[in-house]
Parts: sequence; structure tokens; C-alpha cells
Amino acid sequence: MLNPKPDLTGSARININGNTGWLLGANLPWIVCGGDFGGNKWGVYGIGSPNPPPLPPHSPLSRDALRPTLQAMQGAGVNVARWFLFFDGRAGIVYDRNSGSPTALDGAVFVDIDEAVAIASSYSIKIIFVLISFEWMFNKLQADDITGGRSEILRDPAKQDALISNVFVPVFERYADNDSVLAYDIANEPEWGLTDANLPAPGQIKNRTFDPVPLDKFTLFATKVAAAAQQHAPGQYVTLGSARAKWVGIWQNVGLDFYQFHYYPQTENPKTLLQVLPDLPPGLNRPIWLGEFPANVAGDPDYMQKTLEAAYNAGLQGGTKVAGAAPWSMRDVGDGFGPANTDVLRNFVAAH
Repeated sequence: MLNPKPDLTGSARININGNTGWLLGANLPWIVCGGDFGGNKWGVYGIGSPNPPPLPPHSPLSRDALRPTLQAMQGAGVNVARWFLFFDGRAGIVYDRNSGSPTALDGAVFVDIDEAVAIASSYSIKIIFVLISFEWMFNKLQADDITGGRSEILRDPAKQDALISNVFVPVFERYADNDSVLAYDIANEPEWGLTDANLPAPGQIKNRTFDPVPLDKFTLFATKVAAAAQQHAPGQYVTLGSARAKWVGIWQNVGLDFYQFHYYPQTENPKTLLQVLPDLPPGLNRPIWLGEFPANVAGDPDYMQKTLEAAYNAGLQGGTKVAGAAPWSMRDVGDGFGPANTDVLRNFVAAH
């Protein structure tokens, strides 16, 4: 097993094997959305599978699509890939047919993760695995829909425990001594699907509605996931991808090793990145990482370069220091934000 990770209390940087440099990462974020790890009713076509994804037609094997992306990251000086593992729960997890409770990983998950970490290691890329995303809380489109529809697992403490012990813990234990796995991100932007007096009512994202989960229920879940990761993967960090700087304080007491927030101009308009940093809670005693920001913004060809510089230089005048940043995304996933320009990343690394 890896040596226990350094305690980041009081640090402004994330320590990786003694290196406390500015952590430049990138959101991969997937080869096939929700299908990189494990099988589902549409097939088995993850990173370790000999089967290509069914769509689009004539797609390469997922592993063959992965390699050039990681090679480009390595060539640009990017250290870390943020990669979505179970996403909305559509693949890799076996559920009880009656209760819907998670009972096990499917037989393809470890084949896929093994291949993923081996390929990442060959390019000297470390991985932050994002366990689930807010899409987990989407309402189903119809009765047999496998995308979303799993909020009850997050509301029910017994089902929370089943997800953690039957799905997450086996992953934590298997890769506890794998140096290519840097951290586990409990959830991507969960606030969009949570209810609380201090959060906006869940709306629609991607034309999908939410089956909301109370914040206190999700906080309990996040606390239990963090504790399980700390116990079963003591050499890897634990974080959570908060959707906005102003919500980071929600997660201060769940057991994270470093904090994380995301920044999108359309969400924070008219605030710039530097103008949202004061929204972070005062007195953060652990590193804060910018886990997402758009690699491309329409009408601003220099956006990524300017944002990286702003994040890197934050704190020079006594404000909040940012431990690193990761553009969304290395690959074009159809949302208009990717792909990241590797020349910009390479030039940034050369300058710093």
C-alpha cells in the first residue's frame, strides 16, 4: 500500500510525492459518457473492452481513443486527468431488481480501470476519479431509462452504505497501492440537485429535471464516502467538485483533503474568476483547487490563457491562493467548451 498521503492542513499546495508545485490538470472527462468503466444494457465497451462503443458508428476502441488524448496531455505538461467513473450510475454497478440498492460491481469494471490506470501510467498522468456526478439525481426519461433516476440511493442511509461498501470500497482497496490514482472526487457539482435554504431550487440542466436530495442527506453520504476512502485508500486524497466558490463552505466538515470549486462565466456573470474568489469561505485551512473552468469561451480566443494566469497569480496581493487548475475539457464532448488548446497549456507550463 502507498504511504499515507501528506496532511495538507495549513498548506496552499497539493503535495504529490514531495512535489508541491502548482497542479495543472485537465478534465478528460471521458471517452464515452458514462460508459468507460463497466457495462450497461447498451453493451460493454469500456477502456479495457475489445468491443468498440456502439455510437457513433465505426468508433475506435475506447482504449485507442484514450491514448492520443493522454499523449497530448503529457506533451503539454499536464499532470493530472480528472475522469468520471460512475457518472449517473448507468454502467458498472449491479442493482437489486426490487429495491434498486447497489449490490456489486459488474465483471467489467476492474478490467476497465486496470487498463485505464496502466495507460495513464505509461504517459505519467495521474488520475482524479470522480465517483458520481449530479446527473445521478436526474429524473428518468421513462421507466426503463438507465441515465439517472437514482436519488433514492442518496436519500436512504442504508442504500448509501450499500453503494459505499459494495461499489466504492472495492475500488478504493484495489487501487490503494497504485500511484497513478491521485485522488477520489466524491461528486461533481452535486449542489445542482440538492435542496436547502441556502441553495437555489434545482432547475433543469440539459433539458433534464431533478429528483432532489436534501442537503443534509447528501452531506451524510459525502461524510461516509470520505471516511471510507480515508480508511481504505489512505495514500490517495479525497475532494469534492463544488459547482461554485460560494458553496465550498458546505463541504468543510465532511473530511476532505483539499477543496475544489468550479468557475463558469455564465454562472457567475458578471464576476470574473478573481472576483469570485472572495466568495470562498474565510479561513480555509487546506488547498483550494480550480477543478473546472471552460477551455474555450465564444468570442474570447485567449480565455484559457488569461484564466490560467489569473488562477496562478491569485493571492499575490494577499488574497486567496489557488493550488492549481484544470480546464474543461481535453476532449470535445459536445458542450462547446473543449477541446483545450495544447499549445496554450504548453506555453503556460514553459512560463511557470
